[in-house]
Amino acid sequence: MLGDIIARLGDPGAAEAILIEAGELVLLADIRDAARALDLDAGEFSALAVRRFVERADDDAWLHLVGVIGRSDAPGLDALSAILRRAVADAREAVA
Repeated sequence: MLGDIIARLGDPGAAEAILIEAGELVLLADIRDAARALDLDAGEFSALAVRRFVERADDDAWLHLVGVIGRSDAPGLDALSAILRRAVADAREAVA
């Protein structure tokens, strides 16, 4: 499921559609704000966030993600949400 979601992120607007589908409207607003601060759109920000997580996450981050997946009824959506929340927090730190 997560692989399918990640694959969809290459499509314009997919990240927003996925987050709306998941009911993550607050997260979507946060992503739009973070993306705007970095001169990106929400889709670009989301795709970049997932790529960076896959390429650079340490063991603790992966362990946290496995925990999120293990406790979830919608593991792909919840994993994506966790990755994006982390990316929003990192972007806020970088801009501050």
